[in-house]
Amino acid sequence: MPKLSVWMIRASLIYMGIGFLFGSLILHHKGIPIYPWTWKLLNPHIEIMIFGWTIQLVMGVAFAILPRFSDRENRYGAENLTWWSFYLINAGVALTAIADWHVLNRLAFVGRLLILFAIVMFTIMIFPRVKPLGGFIASQKP
Repeated sequence: MPKLSVWMIRASLIYMGIGFLFGSLILHHKGIPIYPWTWKLLNPHIEIMIFGWTIQLVMGVAFAILPRFSDRENRYGAENLTWWSFYLINAGVALTAIADWHVLNRLAFVGRLLILFAIVMFTIMIFPRVKPLGGFIASQKP
């Protein structure tokens, strides 16, 4: 498995643990109201679970399993773009989670822009590796 996929999957599992912790604190507070600040964890919990865990896990697995280029020296394509998208998505998730905790809308907007740039960069890098099943479908006869 490529080093980048390992890093993305590990980071997504860390986000999953943090998201489960936040979710369990919110759920505990629903049953037994102890700390009123736990409701401020709802938006960071959503951000961490959607972008930190799910999207980053999908990106890491997609980078590992999509077809590689066989005729190039760098089989994975422009790998530096994917490293940048890894850094940007993690910075964006952290910024947005902190901004949601402190209700800083401009900082949350910057974090969402970083996440958007990360996803766009990953899409630009991975798109040439997406190949249709043309050989299989073309060989099928009606």
